[in-house]
Amino acid sequence: MPELVGRLMRRAVAVDRQVGTSWAQTGAVLDIAAEAARSRFGRVRAATVHADGGG
Repeated sequence: MPELVGRLMRRAVAVDRQVGTSWAQTGAVLDIAAEAARSRFGRVRAATVHADGGG
């Protein structure tokens, strides 16, 4: 189950970033600093797009 939660969280962050959500907003929701959010999820968008067969 923790693996599924992690995958869902990464996907949610990727979608949020695609629609313009800032790292500060993402960090606020996760109760972490913007830099921590960017560091943790910064490469999610490209990896998620390729994993889904897109872009």
